[in-house]
Amino acid sequence: MVRSKKRKISDPDKNVNSNKVKIPKCSANWKVLESQIIEEKKVKEAAEKEEEKIKKRKIDNVSSEKQFKRRDNKLKPSRNINNNSNGIIKKKKTIAEDIWFDGVDASEIMDLENGEDVKVIAANPAVQNKLVKKDGYSGITRIVAMDCEMVGVGDDGRDSVLARVSLVNQFGKCIYDKHVKAREDVTDYRTFVSGIRPADLVNAEDFEVVQKEVAEIIEGRILVGHALWNDFQVLFLNHPKKCIRDTAKYKPFRNLTAGRSPGLRILCKKILGVDVQKGEHSSVQDAQAAMRLYTMHKKHWEAQAYVKLNKKVKKKQPNN
Repeated sequence: MVRSKKRKISDPDKNVNSNKVKIPKCSANWKVLESQIIEEKKVKEAAEKEEEKIKKRKIDNVSSEKQFKRRDNKLKPSRNINNNSNGIIKKKKTIAEDIWFDGVDASEIMDLENGEDVKVIAANPAVQNKLVKKDGYSGITRIVAMDCEMVGVGDDGRDSVLARVSLVNQFGKCIYDKHVKAREDVTDYRTFVSGIRPADLVNAEDFEVVQKEVAEIIEGRILVGHALWNDFQVLFLNHPKKCIRDTAKYKPFRNLTAGRSPGLRILCKKILGVDVQKGEHSSVQDAQAAMRLYTMHKKHWEAQAYVKLNKKVKKKQPNN
């Protein structure tokens, strides 16, 4: 009788480790590179979306302008206009006139949206010569000017957050200029006005750092700017009223626009004879323009500020 050989049944649990494929661990350098690739991809996608927005806005507004002109030639009112009770034709408010652009003229937005090329305008030497004193001191002076650029956050991009802040001294020399990391997800870079692109904010400074540095620079100094209340709002800072010189509030400047708050572009054209804010804005140039407007009228402006301050002091003093 032949005995059958017994098969040795191997325990599957014992061979589990031997069948495993060892996966090499990723090095720290590879992980950094991978995160950089992902970040670059996000920035590229955001930039493409922003460029697409600009193109679409430009095309839509050019076509709407042509449509309005055709109807106007036929003496037919377009959908955007209606007659009031006095028979005067009034144009309805467009999106551009709903100012979320923080101190930017509606007329400037309309010019840009109605087909004007959207691009960075190189610094014009003639403009720079009128805004900056060539041989002037380049350090911090007793009087400084500030301007900020904002980007849009929220579902419709109408809420503003700080994206760039620039300061210049009394001679127009730039003493501070930094991009700022947005504290929320940016939904509209407003590139055609702000000049801010996704790549500008990738390696930008933290908000808290910029806020502290700006506060230290302006403390105890006269601060010049245009529509500074918008800048204070996004910086979460304030400044003594007696030390603020705002070109949007100065009465002689407001008289040029029938008492309304004048745009910086209009003031520069009428008073300085220079064109600024053509295309994308520069916070450095806007601060320089505000400072030049101030220095041209400094003597009269400061005399008015002195009288105003003395009146307030007298009112506070108790009657003997």
